[in-house]
Amino acid sequence: MRRPRQWLLFAALASTLALLEGASPQDAAHAFLTTTFGLSPAEIGRLDAGHVLTRTLAAGHSREVGTLGIVRIATTPETYVERVSDIVSFKRTEDVLQIGTFSDPPLVDDLATLIIPEDDIRRLQKCRVGDCGVRLSAEAIRQLAASVDWKAADAAAQAGRALRELLVQLVARYRENGTTALMTYADGERHLEPGAELAGLIAADEPAWRHLPDLRRHVLAYPHAGIPATEVVYWSKERVSKRPVVSITHLSIVRQAADGPVRYAISSRQVYAMHYFDASLGLTLLVPAQPSSSPATYVVYLNRSRIDLFDGMFGRVARRIVSGRARSLVGEQLTRLQRTLNARPPG
Repeated sequence: MRRPRQWLLFAALASTLALLEGASPQDAAHAFLTTTFGLSPAEIGRLDAGHVLTRTLAAGHSREVGTLGIVRIATTPETYVERVSDIVSFKRTEDVLQIGTFSDPPLVDDLATLIIPEDDIRRLQKCRVGDCGVRLSAEAIRQLAASVDWKAADAAAQAGRALRELLVQLVARYRENGTTALMTYADGERHLEPGAELAGLIAADEPAWRHLPDLRRHVLAYPHAGIPATEVVYWSKERVSKRPVVSITHLSIVRQAADGPVRYAISSRQVYAMHYFDASLGLTLLVPAQPSSSPATYVVYLNRSRIDLFDGMFGRVARRIVSGRARSLVGEQLTRLQRTLNARPPG
């Protein structure tokens, strides 16, 4: 007699939960990595031997690139959280040209050291709604046009100051109203809805996010979700495809239930990007690998980004190149973290 499909799904779910709940800490971590990310025993063996695993994820959207990276680091989740909370030191590499954090509430002085690239200042002078070399909303484009006297000797300084003020206003509105306050970019013909872009990025990694209901609600309903979280909003200027790109990111750290395989879940959500990125969402999971007497943590990193480079005749080629570069970068970053944190005594 053929069993109903619902019964089979229930049986599979019950088996998975039993595997996670009844296993030792080490086995629970392995079971989580296997059931959530499809890792094979051989891949887990490579992780335990100190190798970094990277993978390009399937993407159901034409503008999307997805990357998975996993590494085992000889540290505790708490030490990792301590390090990432100091995001200025944590992210410092040769490709991070400048970085800083925003106060709460944000202040213009928070961006005092940010140097807007000269090429972007020149693009701002020609910026019009629907035709702008810098990613801005229609309101921001009009506001800049009204506040800068391009004939003045200090026009470049005026433009830089006006743009920094716009970014501070954006962060203030975002802290108060969340996704609805983000820019709908009007630099070209495509007008994207930030909320829909974010929901699409989360849906693409449903097997991971289903374990994180609190973080998911925090990200989607910020700032009204009421979920306890450690938060940092920071700005950075980073080298992307040989071009400096100014961006703003919201980092959130949420501690998970003590009886689950994940100790901490960390989201890094794009608030703004001056070039290339329509939307981006990073997710880091800290999974204790074994009892605290010998601390080790699996660091699982997923990133989904929607990028405006894949249109036209060479769109597929560009997507393959970007996907490959993203995978390489994730591998390099996790290798650097492993080298740095393995050398540091547990906090």
